[in-house]
Amino acid sequence: MTKTGKGRSPMNPWKELSEFQQSVWLDYIRRDLVTGGELDRLIREDGLRGVTSNPSIFEKAIAGGADYDPAIEELIAANPHLDSFALYEELAVKDIQIAADLLRRVYDETGGEDGYVSMEISPDLAHDTGKSIDEARRLWKKIDRPNVMIKVPATPEGIPVIETLIAEGLNINVTLMFSLSHYDAVAGAYLRGLERCPEPRKIASVASFFVSRVDSVVDKALEAIGSGEAVALKGKIAVANAKMAYRRFRETFRGDRWEKLAERGARAQRPLWASTGTKNPAYSDVLYVEELIGPLTVNTVPPATFQAFKDHGKPRVRIGENIEEAESQLRSLAALGIDLRSITARLQEEGVASFVQAFRDLLAALDEKSRALFAGRRIAQGFLLGEYRPKFEDRLAAWKKENFSRRFWAKDFTLWSDRPTAEITNRMGWLDLPELMHDKLDQLESFAEEVKADGFRHAVLMGMGGSSLAPEFFQKTFGNRPGYPELVVLDSTHPAAVASVEKTIDVGRTLFIVSSKSGTTLETLSFYRYFWGKASRLTDTPGCSFIAITDPGTPLAELAGKRRFRRLFEAHPEVGGRFSALTDFGLVPAALIGMDVRKLLDRARVAAENNAICVPLDAASGYLLGAALGEVTKQRNKLTIFTSSSLSHFPAWLEQLIAESTGKDGKGIVPIVNEPFLSPESYPKDRL
Repeated sequence: MTKTGKGRSPMNPWKELSEFQQSVWLDYIRRDLVTGGELDRLIREDGLRGVTSNPSIFEKAIAGGADYDPAIEELIAANPHLDSFALYEELAVKDIQIAADLLRRVYDETGGEDGYVSMEISPDLAHDTGKSIDEARRLWKKIDRPNVMIKVPATPEGIPVIETLIAEGLNINVTLMFSLSHYDAVAGAYLRGLERCPEPRKIASVASFFVSRVDSVVDKALEAIGSGEAVALKGKIAVANAKMAYRRFRETFRGDRWEKLAERGARAQRPLWASTGTKNPAYSDVLYVEELIGPLTVNTVPPATFQAFKDHGKPRVRIGENIEEAESQLRSLAALGIDLRSITARLQEEGVASFVQAFRDLLAALDEKSRALFAGRRIAQGFLLGEYRPKFEDRLAAWKKENFSRRFWAKDFTLWSDRPTAEITNRMGWLDLPELMHDKLDQLESFAEEVKADGFRHAVLMGMGGSSLAPEFFQKTFGNRPGYPELVVLDSTHPAAVASVEKTIDVGRTLFIVSSKSGTTLETLSFYRYFWGKASRLTDTPGCSFIAITDPGTPLAELAGKRRFRRLFEAHPEVGGRFSALTDFGLVPAALIGMDVRKLLDRARVAAENNAICVPLDAASGYLLGAALGEVTKQRNKLTIFTSSSLSHFPAWLEQLIAESTGKDGKGIVPIVNEPFLSPESYPKDRL
């Protein structure tokens, strides 16, 4: 039985997929997952049938927790001169081997159809055929498991790699496919490899076709056109593109050529739907799972999507439905002047570049961590709780018994309430922000460069409440980089505050940010009307100096269209204002002042990894802090906050977060800032 805020499902939706000949794999791996029992549980209880990995996954896992620290210490103690690449490989290969051993029973039960774990060759080799072949052979031999797949990119240089390795009997997961031309090249290489292979019956292969990234790029092009026909295609092209690939798969693996191979025991190379986490919060969080269910396919999903489909997914074969409609959508896209072939070619290039960068970040993180551990330094939290430690430990034990972490990531409202109140069910979208916002980074960075190039000196953020606190902290703490506008926050309707802002800026060289989640905030709209009037006296096109940040479909979004605002940014609707630092409400202003929003988001992803489902609670920084605050403040309800001088503006933001997030049921924490720094015994006994 799957608990959900919308009722109960009589059967685990993932297990139902096997009835439709589709397998679910998990696009995630880390040491705690494979050694702590979570992967084994997913296999036994949820019908998981495989695991995929990539450099980005390993980078966040290794940098984001302490579960690799003992292994790193052991490796560098044995060989202090071990470089970061060799260290990564030792760690990753061990993870792959443990996962493969756990999945071996699936491999045996399915006769080698499923039960695979994938490991990628170094992304730096994506354009080197010879070295890729050598690297794949070496990894295959080192991992030494029959149920492993070596991942090879579908680049032009990767196609002969695929053929050669298949001919030699290696299992291959072909990655970074976005188009029919990519699919045709890969399927051709697979067939040629099988024809050269002495024992094709022993080979398994999947063709990883990336989905959601297509919509992320195409939707932007459709928005730029803005016509009714264009808008109607949003969120449709990725699925239509995948349906064409599936149809080509069915055509490829039939006929005389294939029958000859099938008689020798060869298996069809199944399409694997990759990048199936929903990037756009306006779409269903299981869109790219439900729409791509079909026979002889695999869907590899990130943990958040896995939980979402388990909670409210509706299994039914859809991949073969509405093929004519999908063809029509692709024709309409071309008629609008959008070249899908060009987009998918660029996506593959960007995918390679992204994995290369993630791999370099991984090696850098490993280098930093190994140096620290070699020197005997561990980055750790410390809690001096005295008489409250037993309560703190009891709380962690209770959470473990209640499966708190798994239920928390599943957004299970019963952790807090018997009823699915909107304050809970519609306000936990912040959990997914580090992943969801990653696809918006290019858009944010290019917009910031555009504003900089146009010579804006100031950006005035007009907003109220929690959503303006993070941008204000960014400006006060990091400042604006040279050439980028200075951010001024206007969150008071007092005439003196408005006059002060107006005196500070040059209206003609200022970008006005109208920021309101609901799109109806009276104070924000009053600011807008005032400065719109000022800008209108200087130019016939005042909209070029205004942008809006709001939830989808609000009156402000409509106003931005009517008044021809320079840009409309629609934020994730399931995030409350005070938790919106990593939504458009926080990241747009951050990008405008020249902050490295990519690094900011990457570090948030690392922090999220430190609190992943598979991480033991006594090693998860967020849960530890929450348990300490929750238990101690039952007796000491006032929290005194100190930071280093470089973060002197952080307490004001944290004060708002804590004060507004607690106390709803008369059990709040009173945050106190700007107190003198004294020894602990100098404060009243009501303090933490």
